[in-house]
Amino acid sequence: MKGKFWKRLGKPVLALVLAVCVAQGTGGSAIAATLQELQQEQTRLEQEKEENDAKLAELKADQSKQQEYKNTLDAQVQNLQSQIDGLNAQISGLDASISEKDAAIAEKQANIDRDVETLKERLCAIYMMGDASTLEIILQSESVIDMAQKVELLNMITEHDTKLIQQLSADMEAIAAERQEIEGQKEEVADARSELESRRTELASVQAEADRVLQELNQSVAAVQEESERIAKEKAEADQAVDDWLKDYYASQAQGGSSGSGGYTSTGNFTWPVPGFTRLTTQFQEWTYGGYHRGIDIASTGGRSIYGAPIVAADSGKVIKAGWNNSYGNCVYIDHGGGYVTRYAHASSLAVSQGQTVTKGQTIAYVGNTGDSFGAHLHFEVILNGTLQNPMNYFS
Repeated sequence: MKGKFWKRLGKPVLALVLAVCVAQGTGGSAIAATLQELQQEQTRLEQEKEENDAKLAELKADQSKQQEYKNTLDAQVQNLQSQIDGLNAQISGLDASISEKDAAIAEKQANIDRDVETLKERLCAIYMMGDASTLEIILQSESVIDMAQKVELLNMITEHDTKLIQQLSADMEAIAAERQEIEGQKEEVADARSELESRRTELASVQAEADRVLQELNQSVAAVQEESERIAKEKAEADQAVDDWLKDYYASQAQGGSSGSGGYTSTGNFTWPVPGFTRLTTQFQEWTYGGYHRGIDIASTGGRSIYGAPIVAADSGKVIKAGWNNSYGNCVYIDHGGGYVTRYAHASSLAVSQGQTVTKGQTIAYVGNTGDSFGAHLHFEVILNGTLQNPMNYFS
């Protein structure tokens, strides 16, 4: 009887049992429409870049059009920066999509495992009891009604097992398709990261050419001096506004008797705020634009543009300000406790909001060129009990 039972189930069940033994899953679902829009925008920017490249070649040959050449270089810089922003957004979207798919796959795999165990128990029970034929059931029935009930019960059991097998087969096919989709998305992430590095290198080259042309165009000493004086005045006003804001913040903390760091107390041992980029263009207290520099400026390093690179929290703490701040552009302030506050300025975009608690090394923004800035860089400050400090003294 046992042999007849397994023979009737046939090859589909044997194939399913083998598949169950090796089934594994990793995740998959359709990429969000917003990601597709970002990729379409990236294509448009690529076309615009090719047009700019052709225009640059034409303008560079005509020295009388240096200003137009410089303007086109600036447009190219903006284009490449937009592409870097788009690639960062695509990578974030793909990472989020992969995480969602991993969770969905885990849930589906749990359902499959549960159904497999149910099927195993059913098949084991039938095997141990033996497979009574329909004829035996009829002969052993006490009445026609008893026979009808037993035959109906047998049909219900067989139908249930068949549906369970079909469901398992369908779920395992879905797992395989989702696994293939998520592997494709992981390849997209890798390609996007590679493209991002390529764009940063290209941006550094274009920015260098733009800087060279800018030097040639700035021939008027009077104009340069006037611009320097204007910047110095605005910088002084911005610095004073920052100092006033911090003074009010410390006063409110003292009055409220609370910790603005969210309970964390820093020891002053900070991590580097832009991993992979170490070149300093301006040191702490260096004289610039009629005033002493309040922090350090971290810029492109080793032929790679810093624009769009992640800015990380130097230490754990609480975001006490995140947004636009005049000459500082997009910036973030973090209270680390122990009297320590750090400031990150000129970001292209922010990844945190005011009141949010962050951990050491967490991405809080992306390097940009906002506010009073003459090239992508991070302006980083360390403040201890209201007094500016040399940031280089706080890195281990």
